[in-house]
Amino acid sequence: MVLPSATFSIGELRKITGIQYYEERMLFTTLFLRHRRRRLVYITSLPVDEAIVDYYLGFLPDPDDARSRLDLVSLGDDSDEPLTHKLLRRPDAIGRVRELADGHDTYVLPFNVTDAEGRLADALDLPFYGAGPDQAWMGSKTGSRQVARRAGVAVPEGSEGHHSLAEVEGAVQAVRRNQPVAEAAVIKLNEGFSGQGNVIVDLNGPLSPLPGSNTTFCGAEESWSSYPEKVARQGAVVEELLRHEGMASPSVQMRIAPSGVHEVLSTHDQILGGTANQVYLGCRFPARDTYRLAIQDAATRVAEVLSAEGIIGSFGIDFLVVPDGGGAQAGDAQAGAPAVYLSEINLRMGGTTHPFWMTRLATEGEYHTQSGELLALGQAAQSGPRCYLATDNLKSERLVGLRPTQVIDAVDRAGLGYDDGTRTGATLHLLGAVPGFGKLGTTCIGGSPEEADELYREVVATLEGLGAPRSSP
Repeated sequence: MVLPSATFSIGELRKITGIQYYEERMLFTTLFLRHRRRRLVYITSLPVDEAIVDYYLGFLPDPDDARSRLDLVSLGDDSDEPLTHKLLRRPDAIGRVRELADGHDTYVLPFNVTDAEGRLADALDLPFYGAGPDQAWMGSKTGSRQVARRAGVAVPEGSEGHHSLAEVEGAVQAVRRNQPVAEAAVIKLNEGFSGQGNVIVDLNGPLSPLPGSNTTFCGAEESWSSYPEKVARQGAVVEELLRHEGMASPSVQMRIAPSGVHEVLSTHDQILGGTANQVYLGCRFPARDTYRLAIQDAATRVAEVLSAEGIIGSFGIDFLVVPDGGGAQAGDAQAGAPAVYLSEINLRMGGTTHPFWMTRLATEGEYHTQSGELLALGQAAQSGPRCYLATDNLKSERLVGLRPTQVIDAVDRAGLGYDDGTRTGATLHLLGAVPGFGKLGTTCIGGSPEEADELYREVVATLEGLGAPRSSP
């Protein structure tokens, strides 16, 4: 049972264009219906366009059989609230979901787990495959730094657990004292995601009062009139904003089984943009060989701590890597070796989850930890390593008003769509956001990084040729 509820505060959700359609990002789970004994219940706020459902099931050898084992439950609710909150107010929908689960060995696969998901688990009387509500703090910005220390993994200079503007201001001043060469600090809300809750503070000017200092909000809607209340409610961390030539921000995806056994699922290089490169835009798979083993090792140590705490499910860990080991904190690193710092732990699905699983399930691939490769299975023309470039942020006014089928058909006509014969090509997601927002995502799968990059450029060019330019009012 798939529950794609991004259960965050409404204020944070509204920062993401077309956030409601992000519930469609977990439609990769429909490819699990390749296994004929599996059924799937997928819950959404609004109905999923049947053309989008057909698109996903088209990746399977028998779409009709798969469709017979797929139940779509829609609440018909277009409000801004998280899906779980809506579901908790709908005993009729909860009853429908329980009815579908009756007689089956069922578990719920959530996007993330909060107190709301805990209440829903009780209402459904079903187990959740993910961190429990009482464990969620370990995936906050504050919890991430604390878990990293327990695991012996470095974190940027800074401190955590701040719940007032005065505490934050003192922490920023401490960063400047402890790292005199640092140019900037970053304040992060405990529950912020995709960099939208971050504030950059210039350390070269006055720091008191903090609202009068040279600061930049990464979320366009944020300001000092709203931010202090969020700090008080959520808590925040303050860190040195690392700036080094060639610095990278890779991530590692892990999974902990109910038995406590953990495994590396994948590694990615994140593509960042926005203010001071604080906003997640997309990813490349796999992460570079120069630091892939180092981040896998650090992630494994973190997973050991989380496993000991009883956490299960899939999660991601973001890192910052300084190629030359620069900075005082990297003094224990070997000369010339990359310095690895933990940035945050995401005890939930993330931006790298759906492209990896979409690629793995479409290609029937297997991830090999030591080589870092995802090897597609099949005949000679189909097998071998696969790379991809993925984003959720393809957006154009020219696409507004188009139907998902028009976008799918255009990519296929250009010969760019996924081809099971070669197990390469572009897959599309967030298609429900096309008509109203002109936004969608893509995962461009190739036999090499260069092939994936070229495919992405061709997909972008194809989409730019659709629709008509819209004149300004």
